[in-house]
Amino acid sequence: MDGFLVFFFDVVIALFAFFVVAPCILNAASLFGVQKRFADMMIKEGIIKEERVKQLHPKKQIAGVIISVVVFAAEAVACYRTAPMGYLCGGVPLVAGFLKYRQILQYNSLTVKRFRNSYKDDLDTKKFNKFVENNF
Repeated sequence: MDGFLVFFFDVVIALFAFFVVAPCILNAASLFGVQKRFADMMIKEGIIKEERVKQLHPKKQIAGVIISVVVFAAEAVACYRTAPMGYLCGGVPLVAGFLKYRQILQYNSLTVKRFRNSYKDDLDTKKFNKFVENNF
């Protein structure tokens, strides 16, 4: 039964690394890059007010970093406790997750969806939809 529990725990670590940790870390990095540039573009287009972006975006960045650090630390501790195979079970899926979810760091329709969800109550919807139609 011990062997099965170790296997089960390693599977959980692998799934957690692939489906939670990798996207969470990439999303936090995206907040400092792609999302920030997109927000600046929306301000220039007059779709959203600069004050609202300056009010909300730093909070999102701080929350993203804190959540990413906590999630990564949880994975690191789990990998450490099941070393040496824990590093393999956590590291390989993490790298695979980075490769799978790398589009989070790119300027694409996912960026538009995340921006729309973040600022849905504060943006000029008509201008935003027109901008999306013209550029995507």
